[in-house]
Amino acid sequence: MWKQDIPIQVDPNSTLHFEYKNIAPEELSVVPRLNFDVGVTYITKAEGHHYAVELSYAPSKLKIISKGEQSIYASSLVQDSQSSFMAPSTQTTIRFYAELDHYRLAQVEKIREGGDLQILMELSFIINMYSSGYPARQFSSVSIDVRIPKSDWVERILPRLKFKDVSLIEIPKIENPEFSDVVGEINDAWKQYSMGEYDKVLTGCRKAMEALGEIVKDKGFKKETMDEKGEKKTVPDWEKAVGDEEIGEIITVFVKKLFGFLAPGSHHGKSINREDAELAILNTHALANYVARKLLA
Repeated sequence: MWKQDIPIQVDPNSTLHFEYKNIAPEELSVVPRLNFDVGVTYITKAEGHHYAVELSYAPSKLKIISKGEQSIYASSLVQDSQSSFMAPSTQTTIRFYAELDHYRLAQVEKIREGGDLQILMELSFIINMYSSGYPARQFSSVSIDVRIPKSDWVERILPRLKFKDVSLIEIPKIENPEFSDVVGEINDAWKQYSMGEYDKVLTGCRKAMEALGEIVKDKGFKKETMDEKGEKKTVPDWEKAVGDEEIGEIITVFVKKLFGFLAPGSHHGKSINREDAELAILNTHALANYVARKLLA
């Protein structure tokens, strides 16, 4: 994770150094909240007078840097404490937080485009210096540019913000414990989706569909049919599985079409994009959730 050390001159004999340290989701919060820790070091020269300083933070901003190098506003940054008092030659860590609802997180994901997350923290503050020879108060600002690897963002941060659970529509959780293999494949597909690995999303969805079919057959909901070569094969009986002939017929066609969409050769010569991945994972997730609930009923 790339970090910066940003110096701010306080007076001829002293400097404040700002450095990004860490990002972590707030665990106990109704609204998704990200905490940012910033280290501050107050460095003074051996010669000259040394004075204590107090840092009071003014409204600050969190921005997302796009692949086109545009800085796009995402949220305000708020300091956890009102001010920080520092003696000469000391260090402290100051925490800021940004509240990002799921709409904003979705926009961040669009800007990220499956790559690393590059953020810009624009911090504004007031320096109160307890001296007689220099102005007692001065306004200053610092911009800290940080790149967060996509693996860290996708695997460690986004899940703890519960981003996958709520999107433009609510994504229901699959509660049936017998579906652990299916859930595992779908969760991996969501992770690949967040990382921009859209072709792997389709692979994960295909594996989830195959696992779903095996569960249905293992429960005795199966029938024999003929494949394209005229050979017998055992397939899930969706009508019996869901307990409804009409819906079962619909699911039978739906599954066949979805498998066709997920097949490796169905997109020959065409790169898999975000829309393809969304179509695959939302339909796979919806089908698995529907069947799991029907089998629990």
